Amino acid sequence: MSEIRFFSRVLGSLLLTVFISISATAQNSPDNAPQPQSAPPAKAPTRVASAVQEKKLTKRVAPVYPKDAFDAKLTGIISLEVTIGIDGKVTHMRPVSNGDPILIKAAEDAVKQWVYKPTLVDKMPIEVLTIVSINFKVGE
Repeated sequence: MSEIRFFSRVLGSLLLTVFISISATAQNSPDNAPQPQSAPPAKAPTRVASAVQEKKLTKRVAPVYPKDAFDAKLTGIISLEVTIGIDGKVTHMRPVSNGDPILIKAAEDAVKQWVYKPTLVDKMPIEVLTIVSINFKVGE
C-alpha cells in the first residue's frame, strides 16, 4: 500500500511539474507575448456649425482683394472647409466651392491666420471642422 502512495505522490508531482512547464512555455510563446502599445486611433474632427464657430473667433485677418481680380471685377463667395486644432489655430483647409483660383488663394491666405477660442468637450479641447465663407465684392 505504501508503494502505491509513493507512486501516486511521484506521479502527482510529475504531472504538476509538466503542467507548470507547459503553462510557462505558453506564457512565453510569441502569441502571448505582450504587444507594444500603439497610439490610440486619431479621432476625426468634430463638425461645428459656421455660426457657432464664428462666435469663437478671436483673431480675424481680412482678405486682401487681389488687384488683378478687382480690376477684372471678379466677385464671388469662396467657401473653405477649415480644420481648427485644439489650440484654436487653423491647421488645414480646402475649398468646397467653385471660384476663381485668385480669390481662393486670397481667402486661404487670410483664413490661415485666423485664431479661435478652443472648442471644449468635457473640459478638454477638441479639433473641429467648420465652413468659412468669404464674400468678394467689387467696392469692398
